[in-house]
Amino acid sequence: MSEAIPYPTRAAEAQDNPFQTIAQLLRSLRESLEGTKRPGQAPRWVRIARIRTYRGDTDFISKAVIPAIDKALAFTVLYLAYLTLQARDLLHQADSAKALVETSGEMLQVVTTEEFTQALAEAIDQKGVVNPLREARAVIDKVTTFVDKVPDPADLDLISKELYGLLCIEQLPLDESGLGAATETHLNLETTGKIRLLQMALDKSIRIRGLGANRQGEQEVALLGGRRLWAAAADLPGKAIGRWGDDPNSPNSETIYEFDFTRSEFAGQDIAEANGLLEKLGYVEPEATDAKTFDDALQRRLRRFQKINGLAITGQLDNPTLNGLQHLNYTSKALERAKPFDATALEDFDDSAAPEMRAIPETPKAKSSRR
Repeated sequence: MSEAIPYPTRAAEAQDNPFQTIAQLLRSLRESLEGTKRPGQAPRWVRIARIRTYRGDTDFISKAVIPAIDKALAFTVLYLAYLTLQARDLLHQADSAKALVETSGEMLQVVTTEEFTQALAEAIDQKGVVNPLREARAVIDKVTTFVDKVPDPADLDLISKELYGLLCIEQLPLDESGLGAATETHLNLETTGKIRLLQMALDKSIRIRGLGANRQGEQEVALLGGRRLWAAAADLPGKAIGRWGDDPNSPNSETIYEFDFTRSEFAGQDIAEANGLLEKLGYVEPEATDAKTFDDALQRRLRRFQKINGLAITGQLDNPTLNGLQHLNYTSKALERAKPFDATALEDFDDSAAPEMRAIPETPKAKSSRR
């Protein structure tokens, strides 16, 4: 899963940074979902996902478990991700003020010293002058001590990385030459966030918050990321199936989720969700003639998004772009707010081509295995 993040062990350090406590809780949640109590047992997230086969009006256990996952567990994690992004914005603003106070405080600490006063007095031949600011030194020291307790934006990094590990989408390499209508396996179940996989298993959507220039936009995402998408004249994959087990053909293998895009109600829905996210972020041009088709308009929108967000300009829904649209940085494995449309950042930019087309780090293809 995600790279291990060291946590301080001393109580004093944990007290200095309360964000570490939240990060430890999130790590515990992820490790618990991925863990087992005995050899050969399915991970807990797989065991939880099995409740989907029992749902119904007469099954009271599923009626209790499914809302607990969707309305409590997943909602809490997703909302915490939103609050973390909001808090980071506030801390960046506070950090600017903090730096100014620190600079001013250090200057005033020098000005209020007797050495400074006497040196200045000697320069103007006024020896023996009493420093009128010396009483302010104690106040300055108190202010500086208080400012030191204001958290830095970096203090949120631990939480940010743990949330990524719960919410990320890790698709197998996007190699159009080896993909087609019959392709069914698209995700690496080992590295994809288990909250996302549980939502897929239960046919539930997630809500991406904080979209757009005013950061008030929201978008429901249910199928986006379930299958690999690219601009192609041929048919895109008709199904996305997530199987857990050593061997897909083994009787011990089980299907966690299955999306059938050949059904009229699901056809192109994931593409429409991608267009919806782009539009909520202000990428409304060129106008989409068919929001459910991966056409030239979508490619050009994606190139604009990639340019503004510092991603490889491919015009594809690769892993960095797919996660980036949902405030997830695929490279740093952490939260990062998706940047909205900014016309000034696209001066002299040609969105009809992919000028960079550099290699994109993709998740290596790996078979799902028992733990």
